[in-house]
Amino acid sequence: MRLWDDNPTGVDLLGFASIVDTVVATLEIPYLDPVTIGIAAPWGGGKSTVLRLLHKELDGRDGYRVIRLDPWEFDDQFDVRGGVIGEVLQDLLSAYGAQEGLPKKINGLLERVSWSRVAVSMARGSLVAQSEGLVEALTPRSKSDARSLAGFREEFADLLRDLTQMKRLVVLVDDLDRCLPDAVMATLEAIKLFLSVEKVAFVLAADQDMVRESIAASLDATGRGERFAHRYLEKIVQVPLSLPRIGADEAATFIALLLSAHQCSPEHYTRLVEHAQQRRAAGQSPVLSDLQSLPWQPDGASLALASRLATGLSADRSGSPRSIKRFLNAFALRTRIAESQGISIDPSVIVKLMLLEDSPGKDFETLVKLQDVPRSELLEHWQAWGKGERDDRPDQVSEASRHWAASEPDLTTAPIGPYLSLAASLVSLTAAASLTQEQVTWVSHLAGQAEPHRRSAQQEVTARPVTEQQAVVEALLERGRREQESEPLVESLLYIAKATEDLRRRIADGLWDMRHNLTPGSALDIADSDSEELRDLAARLADATDIDPMVQEAAKVEQEGR
Repeated sequence: MRLWDDNPTGVDLLGFASIVDTVVATLEIPYLDPVTIGIAAPWGGGKSTVLRLLHKELDGRDGYRVIRLDPWEFDDQFDVRGGVIGEVLQDLLSAYGAQEGLPKKINGLLERVSWSRVAVSMARGSLVAQSEGLVEALTPRSKSDARSLAGFREEFADLLRDLTQMKRLVVLVDDLDRCLPDAVMATLEAIKLFLSVEKVAFVLAADQDMVRESIAASLDATGRGERFAHRYLEKIVQVPLSLPRIGADEAATFIALLLSAHQCSPEHYTRLVEHAQQRRAAGQSPVLSDLQSLPWQPDGASLALASRLATGLSADRSGSPRSIKRFLNAFALRTRIAESQGISIDPSVIVKLMLLEDSPGKDFETLVKLQDVPRSELLEHWQAWGKGERDDRPDQVSEASRHWAASEPDLTTAPIGPYLSLAASLVSLTAAASLTQEQVTWVSHLAGQAEPHRRSAQQEVTARPVTEQQAVVEALLERGRREQESEPLVESLLYIAKATEDLRRRIADGLWDMRHNLTPGSALDIADSDSEELRDLAARLADATDIDPMVQEAAKVEQEGR
């Protein structure tokens, strides 16, 4: 089984060379000094990969010093601004410490940062000091005072002028959108107020919408909020660049190259990637064409699979390199699990079913709930409608599924029953894509029959922040809509609802959506709840005519008992 890691790569598989070249050209413009360049893309859009490619491009250039910063690493520190400034100074000390007089200047700047951090710590009550020491640390100082940050910028600019061998200091800032709001503001303050001097360039890779939201949240108490956040970020970033979304053709090329990495030797893979890069640079399409001169080339089945995935994935997922990798990993895992359980099914069939599972709506659930004969009848009608052989759409499926139904392979004769049963027992692709491995384990235990594991998971989940609990709740509800054996899962949802008031309405709505899978015992537990939202749900169940009569009766009995 081959899986793909989620780390940024130093190999350009997506044609990011044009972005890198644009950044390098911008850095060469003499009148843009200092400059801050923003590289914007949504989550998983390739920002970190671009920074890595840029670092690789600049690292060997004469006169360039490249520093990579990840401010989220300082997120839990009391002074993120001081941490960012200190990282830059320490890097310069390690690179140019042999130059006469330089260590003394850098250490002088570090002393200013240290005094600032002492003052911040005292002001926040993190450090206990005698009143005289506290007054001294917090007393405003002149620019010439070595314990003040007031003169930092001028001294930092003077330091860089002394570094005559350095043409540009390029600071690559990654994962800013992962930071807490105050850490985002502290990082931007460090850049704008203290480090943005001649010879310095910053490259910020982030989801700009998330950064603006963090600025707005940090400034909310001032009443300036969102409008100010937009202007603030514009003031920081002089050259904004956006990574292009990946189209279907580029996604197919990317997937084919990912698949090829596991099928050939490193030498052959390097030749294949270089060939793709050359054709892309020359504007030739398709990129993976004219492969006859290469010592190795992907086979037709791999290219067809890549094309099918790129076409079938939703636009938001096919446009994200990270989402594509996660889908491929899910595909590999599903294939492996199916094989281990003796389920013999063509990989292309698994891909088609996974694409349906990954799509919005309840088409996949509809397919799962049917028995073999009605399922086969539905698929025959569904696919004929998709291909235009019939005009009437099956009542049970959505209009949006037409393209999926028309795509290969034909599922009417494929033995998909065992695989569908397997898929129904797993957390959905959509839910799993947003969960950590720990959260996936919780979901499994919360819905499982083993009571000790279930109790332990309930306690662990309810001890976490509401946002984490919400992710687990959504995965449980999605799983509950498919599974017939729902009592352990419902018990866990009720446990979370009791512990977390903010999630009660969502849990109640979700349990209503999965009412067809509820048992009488679950209905009794719902009606016995002290929560107003769940009591309202019990009343709805008591009046419902589209559920199991025994479930309705159980809810009704408990209602009457109250």
